[in-house]
Amino acid sequence: MCSSALALPDCRCLVSSFGRIHHAADRDAYLAHARLRSFERRVEQARDVLRSAAAVGPLVVSVSWGKDSTALAHLALETLGRVPMLHMSSPYALPGWERVHDYFAARTDVTILPAERSLAEYLEWCERIGLPHERTANVQSRVVQEIKRDRGGEWAKEHGYVVQVLGLRASESVIRRMLLRRRGLLYQLATGDWRAQPLAWWSAQDTWAYLYSREVPYHPLYDCETHGQTRETLRNTGWLSTDGAEQGRVAWLREHYPTQYRQLETAFPRIRQLR
Repeated sequence: MCSSALALPDCRCLVSSFGRIHHAADRDAYLAHARLRSFERRVEQARDVLRSAAAVGPLVVSVSWGKDSTALAHLALETLGRVPMLHMSSPYALPGWERVHDYFAARTDVTILPAERSLAEYLEWCERIGLPHERTANVQSRVVQEIKRDRGGEWAKEHGYVVQVLGLRASESVIRRMLLRRRGLLYQLATGDWRAQPLAWWSAQDTWAYLYSREVPYHPLYDCETHGQTRETLRNTGWLSTDGAEQGRVAWLREHYPTQYRQLETAFPRIRQLR
């Protein structure tokens, strides 16, 4: 078992020069994957998308400091040099993102866009509409539309950026795959703004191969592989959620982030039944 900050005796982890926890078997497998020609081709394709995006006009890289946007941020720096980045903050983010932020902030300009709601406002909102596992499909659809309103795109346009670069992958959503096949990896919206998705056809294995082979620091949550959660399936979605409860996500939160779990349990005592 791993905690988010240290390796316990039965964890079989290695600590890198970045202070990260590595699972030895995972590390070896990903480094082997990084030597494949197919992986190298996908990395070069992503570089081509970044170069094409830069040719369109000023660009900004949007980051959440999840695994995919972290890989994208590093690839953009390697390919284009000092590119600006935008991080949309969250009052319920899991701790650990700060060290990833600091790594990149030392190398380029990273703007933090404040959250629209305070934590108290998010809690009140969830009490009114229900937690994810309690919502109807229609309610959840409206929630997703509101949460995923393109604040990053709005900020980019206001600040003179023509292209917003995103670390989204097609394998995470059927709709996303359909749109990518139709639009391509660099496309223009009806508003005239541009979007680029260089990692769209990468797998989670590709992302980890990139991070390990370049020794890029990542969020420690990914080393907490218990309750059916793996580094390839874990999502950097924060603690104010019951998404994935049936797959062990709430039990995972309770074990690895007890302080954040207690905040969730205090606000919504009914989650105890999900453990």
